[in-house]
Amino acid sequence: MKRVFWVVCIISCFLIGCQSPPHPKEVSNAPALSNQEKQKPFNPSNFQNEPLKKLSLPFDQFTTVSEWLNDETILYIANEGTGSVVHSFHLISGETDVFYKSEELIMSVEANKTYDMLLVRSAVSATEGKLRVLSDKGEELAEWTFDNSIDLVYSWNPFSAQQLVVSSFKEDWSYDTFLLDVHDKSMVKKDVADPFVQWLPNEEIGFIDWNHEMPDLEAPLYAENLGTEEKRELKESVVMFHTYDNLLITVGSVDDVGIASYSFYGFPELKEIQTYKAPLLTSYSNYFIPYYDFVDNTKMFYTFESTRAGNADGYSDGFQLISFDSTSGEKKVLAKDLENTPLKCSPSGVYCLYGYQLEQIIIPSTKEIVNLVELS
Repeated sequence: MKRVFWVVCIISCFLIGCQSPPHPKEVSNAPALSNQEKQKPFNPSNFQNEPLKKLSLPFDQFTTVSEWLNDETILYIANEGTGSVVHSFHLISGETDVFYKSEELIMSVEANKTYDMLLVRSAVSATEGKLRVLSDKGEELAEWTFDNSIDLVYSWNPFSAQQLVVSSFKEDWSYDTFLLDVHDKSMVKKDVADPFVQWLPNEEIGFIDWNHEMPDLEAPLYAENLGTEEKRELKESVVMFHTYDNLLITVGSVDDVGIASYSFYGFPELKEIQTYKAPLLTSYSNYFIPYYDFVDNTKMFYTFESTRAGNADGYSDGFQLISFDSTSGEKKVLAKDLENTPLKCSPSGVYCLYGYQLEQIIIPSTKEIVNLVELS
C-alpha cells in the first residue's frame, strides 16, 4: 500500500514541479545585474514603499519561477531550444541577467539553507537524471548523473549546508539512496528503509516507518545513524515531518474527527516548543498535507489550511493561508479562499512566491497577493 503512496507522491510532485507552465518570457533591453549589486546587504525597510516590478516574458519560453537568489532577486527558468536558461530578476529594479545555461532541460533549482549554493536538477533523458550544484554566482561546483532513473527526490542538509541525500527511482519504483557531498564531489550509496528521508543532527537521517503490508494513516518517526546504521524511534505516530536548522516540525496525533497537531521541537533534546491544531483532508489511504514553508531567520511557519476535515476528492471550500510564529505561538490568517499551491518564502520572509509556477508573490506583512509574471 505504501508503494502506491510513493507512486502517488512522486507523480504529484512531477506534475506540479516539472510541467511547462503558462508561458512567459525574458525581459529585453534590461541592464545586467552585477554580482556586486546582488550582494548588497538586504534592508527590509528599503522595500516598504517600493512597488514590485512585473516579469514580462514570452509565452512560448517560460517554464517556472524556481527559487530565491536572495531577498531581492528571484531565479526563473526559460526554455531555449532543447536546453534551458536560468535567469535572475530583481524585484525592485526590474533588472535581469543570465545566471546559468544548460544544454539539457532544467526542471528545478533549489538553494541550500545559506543560499550560497543552488541545486539544479535537469533531465538528460526519460531514464537519466542529473544534479549540479552551482555557487550563488552561477559557477558549477559539482555534478552527478543517475542512470536508470525516472525521478529524483532530494533534501539539502540544513546542518552542514553542503551535503544532500538523494533517492533515485527506477521504472519499477524501486529506489537507490545516495549521500552527496559538494566539497569532495562524492556520491555514496546507502541502504535506507524509506526513500523520503530528512537530515537530522549528528550524521543521522529521519524517516517514517510505514507499514508496507497494511494501510495505515500514521506511523512512527525513526532516526538512523549513517555510520552505524543504528535506528531509534523519535516519535510514536506522525503523518509528516520536516527538519530545519535546530527545528523538527511534525504533523500527527490526528483525532477521530480529523484534527491534527502541528508540533515544533527543538534539537537536540526534541523538546516541544509549540503546537497548534488544524483540520486535515484524506486522500486515498493517506492524509493530505497542504503546501508549507518555514523561514529560519524569523522562525515563521506558513501553510495552507482547509476549513474542515473530510475527503480531499470532494473538497471545494478553498484554503486559508496561515502564519504561525514558532517562538511566540501566535497564529494568524493571512488570506482566505486560496488554492493550495506551492509556496516558497524569501530568506528573510519579506515575500513568499506562490502558485503552480510560483508566478505570484504574497507579502505577509500586508497580506497582499500580487502577480509577478506577465505573459506576452
